[in-house]
Amino acid sequence: MSGEMRDLMAWATGSRGPGGRVIVLEDSRHVGEVREMLDTASGDRHHQIFVPGDRMDLGDNLVGYGGSFHECDTEASLGDDFYLQVQNYSITQYVSVIGPTLVRITDEADFEVWLGDADTAREKGEFAEFLANPALLVADLPGLGAPLDGAGPRHRLYVRAGGELTVSPYGSALGRLGDDLTDLEAAWQQANAASVHPCAVTLAAALPETVRAVELAARPWLGEYLLAVDALRELRSRGVLRVRASGFGGRLRPENDAVEPARTQARQLVLWTDESAYLYTADGSRLFELNRAAAELAELLLCQGSVEAAAEYAPRAALLKVQQFFERAGVSL
Repeated sequence: MSGEMRDLMAWATGSRGPGGRVIVLEDSRHVGEVREMLDTASGDRHHQIFVPGDRMDLGDNLVGYGGSFHECDTEASLGDDFYLQVQNYSITQYVSVIGPTLVRITDEADFEVWLGDADTAREKGEFAEFLANPALLVADLPGLGAPLDGAGPRHRLYVRAGGELTVSPYGSALGRLGDDLTDLEAAWQQANAASVHPCAVTLAAALPETVRAVELAARPWLGEYLLAVDALRELRSRGVLRVRASGFGGRLRPENDAVEPARTQARQLVLWTDESAYLYTADGSRLFELNRAAAELAELLLCQGSVEAAAEYAPRAALLKVQQFFERAGVSL
């Protein structure tokens, strides 16, 4: 995947990307105003601007795209080699995912289906089959329980044809062209400060905040769910199937069944099959293959929150050995 594609996927999902700020314009006529806004802010050239256009490489941090990144049942393209299908969530289970696909929550009906799939996974360990497809990504994750690392206007912007500025096609307006980036950031922070479950901006044009925030607050494990879905995609891309995820339909160690993890935003997750076990990190950069015994100890550390608490169920020396192994690898359980 090219750098432009990685930037675009980070923008679409609301994840922290490898580059700088990513800006998508509905109308190429706004390029000059967007450049002026960026230059006025800091002169920072670490950004990528996607504009409607026939050619992908337009130079000077401009990338042309075809189609639409927000209209469902259509596609967007970068050049002649990359085509992205855009679907709304509730119908994706009925269509075949045969190439890169971006799935959006566009209204309350989509949201209800998404929540239902999450609840089924939590209770029974059964994840919607299409979500494990490595070619599929869910858009606007910060509005669905993911961390806010890449959610705000410091990282992504969407410029509507009328000049409104927001962070995503289904986000609420933070300002208009001509406003300072610092004002956009302040508006984003203010909206989230008033929310019981940020991000309150990303899906505000699709969902009433009272509905979104209440449903997410009732499911504090949604960060884990999104992490599990990422892990399932990664494992399937490696040919690993029939995977179980800790906390979804059960855990490896029965002592952990009734324990909620100590962290509200999971940083790692234990998964397993009949043949092996794994630990996956939240940024998607690390996947460790473990034997069953090590995976059980790692799960104890994650669920119990400390070596001291986990030592009630397993030898302290063995827990320390697993903890130190991961610390040497740069992973803190």
